Amino acid sequence: MIRYVQQPTFQTCGQACISMLSDFPIEDVIRTMKTKGPTSIGQLIEALDYYGIKHAERNKRISKANPKYSDVSILTVHMPNYSHWVLHYKSKFYDPEFGVLDKCHEDGKITSFLDIYLD
Repeated sequence: MIRYVQQPTFQTCGQACISMLSDFPIEDVIRTMKTKGPTSIGQLIEALDYYGIKHAERNKRISKANPKYSDVSILTVHMPNYSHWVLHYKSKFYDPEFGVLDKCHEDGKITSFLDIYLD
């Protein structure tokens, strides 16, 4: 079960995804990640390692050879004017900006994902 976390600022979607996966308060995750700003996939991977959350080695691009993201993954979503992190968990999109959705935000395009392996 995932507890939804809304991003407290426009640039903390990555921290909110880590908060949802780790079940630690977002303020703690922001302190651990040492940023209230935008995050890279490398920073997300470091935070997942810190919290002991198993994951794939790297982000996978959506392509013809790899058209689907996994059941539990952090998605890279390109919005019209910015990039955004969204947690996909068992057919739901836990979007730190827009809430828990049945599908990705209509303005977003999923371009890659990082598999998350939960026990």
